[in-house]
Amino acid sequence: MPDGYFEDLPMRIQARIQTHEKKSSWIPEFNLALKFALPVVLVGVISVVVWVNLPRTEDALANLDGVPTEQLQAYLEADEISTEEIIENGNFTNAAINSLYQQPEELTSNELDELAQQYDLNF
Repeated sequence: MPDGYFEDLPMRIQARIQTHEKKSSWIPEFNLALKFALPVVLVGVISVVVWVNLPRTEDALANLDGVPTEQLQAYLEADEISTEEIIENGNFTNAAINSLYQQPEELTSNELDELAQQYDLNF
């Protein structure tokens, strides 16, 4: 070790720190921020462009409202979908299920006899 090494050491360290401080400016900090922010901004811009240019799909349930019930029944019967498959895969609310049950009309005995004769039922 040279003479006076440790005595001059704090001054040399301080001189190195001051020269590094003078060299630094806002450009390296800007480059560092740009390095991390630019990919995020690019991904965001690409996502927005893709999102805007996607074709719009209509609500499938809204489209089904316009299809007559007879056509839906014919489609389901022609497609050989069983009732069990519909029940397993369907999402039914209690209100929808209750609306399917119709209260039977009160029939008089004469009306009941006429229906039995019409369908050749023997009671």
